[in-house]
Amino acid sequence: MRKVSLLLALSLCASTAAIAGCSTNAAVTQDIPTQVTTAIAANGSITMGPVYTGTIQASDEVRILPKIGGKVVSLPVDVGTSVKSGQTLFTIDNKDYRNNVAKAEAAVQSAVAGVQGAETQQQASLVQAKGAATAAQGSMVQAKTGIISSQAAINQAQSSVDTLTHNLGTLDNAVKTAQQAEKDAQTALTRAQSLFNAGAAPQSALDQAQTGYVNAQAAVKTAMINRQNWQVALDAAKKALVTAQNSLQNAGSGYSTAASGYQNAESGIGVAGSNAGIEAMQSNVNAAQVNLKIAQDALGDTVVYSPINGIVSAKNIQAGEMVSPQSPVAPLVITNIDTVKVLVYIPANQINGIKTGDKVQVKAVALNTVATGTVTNISPSDSQGKGYPVMVTVQNPTHILKAGMVADVTLVDPAAKQGIIVPSSAIVNEGGKMYVIAVENGIAKRKAVTVGQQQGSQALVTAGISPGTRVVTDNAAGLSDGDKVVIDNQGQ
Repeated sequence: MRKVSLLLALSLCASTAAIAGCSTNAAVTQDIPTQVTTAIAANGSITMGPVYTGTIQASDEVRILPKIGGKVVSLPVDVGTSVKSGQTLFTIDNKDYRNNVAKAEAAVQSAVAGVQGAETQQQASLVQAKGAATAAQGSMVQAKTGIISSQAAINQAQSSVDTLTHNLGTLDNAVKTAQQAEKDAQTALTRAQSLFNAGAAPQSALDQAQTGYVNAQAAVKTAMINRQNWQVALDAAKKALVTAQNSLQNAGSGYSTAASGYQNAESGIGVAGSNAGIEAMQSNVNAAQVNLKIAQDALGDTVVYSPINGIVSAKNIQAGEMVSPQSPVAPLVITNIDTVKVLVYIPANQINGIKTGDKVQVKAVALNTVATGTVTNISPSDSQGKGYPVMVTVQNPTHILKAGMVADVTLVDPAAKQGIIVPSSAIVNEGGKMYVIAVENGIAKRKAVTVGQQQGSQALVTAGISPGTRVVTDNAAGLSDGDKVVIDNQGQ
């Protein structure tokens, strides 16, 4: 701020009194903001080693391309917008994708209903097959009972046939015996008749012989009747045996039929219990669910999110325009400069003096700003004669370092005194007392400092200010505490 003194104001007023009246308000001090150039104080040390020049690069730069095509309906970011990972960058018209999800959901429901129908059909088929198996088992039991009954009837009929056959033989002998007795009685009667006729035998002997013959004839008749009755019984027993044998054969055939039916019914249970139909339907469900997931993912892809924290560094699309995954130019580019990298090339005769983790001093040439970096990567191969590529990483929380800036990198001696580095031009020596002019919210603030070392364009401050303090680097001695200032090197 430049102050116009009261004396100067009065002099001006006096010299112009003849021309116009002069108000005493002219003596009021006028504040005029002063343009200044600044630098940011940073931790470091004054270095004396070789200086390597490189270009600042963003730690991450992502070209944002959508996974699907469509019309952009919302674009809430612009170049320079700070974004967080997961923040919405733009949205694509999702009408068709919502319809696809609805269709896929209906297909899943239909496929699920198919599985339920197959399960119901399986249960019905199982009940029917089990019923058939139960009926076949009943037929088998019935046929088995018939076999047992028929076998018992056969045994009984065979026993009767055997008994009757044996008895019939006995009766045959009885008939023969009776017939022989009849012949003997007839012979005896003929002899008695001859003796009687000759008067050699009495009437009683003849009568006795006649009676014996009549009795013998009756015995033959009785024996013949008994044999005939036994023969009828034997014929009946044989018929019963044949009938029982036929019944056994029929029962056996019925059992075989019932057993075959039972086996078929058991096979039917296996077929009815098969999950093949259900599994086929479940495959349809699985396929429908995959299609639904694809449709849902596509719907989700209509909202494009930032994959990293960063700043929109390029915007090549407007709301209402079409985008595609095959677009030759990315609609948006997100750059992260919370951490920046500087690539420098180190000569062969110096590369072995550097190792990963070494601290280096990075000075942005355009900003006159110093920061401390760390060697994070050393290539083992020379890059086409330019030297060995070495990557330096620098924390950049205030984003003062921008991609594309040229930076000088100097190795830091581990024994070098550490402090806060500012340009030498920021140090004001007033009667042996050192101070800097800090800028806070557009106001100059005078801060006493302790300078530990000063070398060329750099000064090492050991007390009085903290890292990140913005200090004036041109004509700091001409400013007073409380002056209004405007920073000339904006963005630095």
